[in-house]
Amino acid sequence: MDTALALVRHGQTDWNLVGRLQGRTDIELNETGRNQARRLGRYLRGKEWDLILASPLGRAQETAALIAEQAGMSTGPAVPELIERGFGSLEGRIMSEVSDEEAALVNHELETHPAILDRALPALLELAQQYAGQRVMIVSHGATMRTVRDALAGERLQKSVENGEILEIDLQLLSELHQQRQQAPGKVGQLN
Repeated sequence: MDTALALVRHGQTDWNLVGRLQGRTDIELNETGRNQARRLGRYLRGKEWDLILASPLGRAQETAALIAEQAGMSTGPAVPELIERGFGSLEGRIMSEVSDEEAALVNHELETHPAILDRALPALLELAQQYAGQRVMIVSHGATMRTVRDALAGERLQKSVENGEILEIDLQLLSELHQQRQQAPGKVGQLN
């Protein structure tokens, strides 16, 4: 069997529901989020995924456990490199209430897209090597997943990543992007 990796966004939280920036604040799933995870697990049953991992945040860990329970998958250790983007002092704020001026004032506090790629791409490649021949799903977060998705696509896509959405990773493209970034740091895969 070929190695396969996929990212899945955690289930809904109350903060997702109102558009509140979570970042690294450890907010738990709401009942809708738990149901999304269970439904996704039932969907994945029999689809031959071997293992599910997750970022260390509780909403990702609980999503992974609920999916695994329904799909009959094994769980494994946390993957800290696939944690959500850090939003600094904007965490806890409702996105639509943050003005462009305020966002610009605290921009230095936000984790940059290049920094996300610097932690996420090597971690994904390492997981592909560590679990060679297996199909591994990792529960992650919206901003982190969008950054990886857009870098692999080579363009900023307007579509968001929904709670429970699965993003299968093209391992060849991942490897090529990582190599390009190693050869030209600060130039490749960094979309504004």
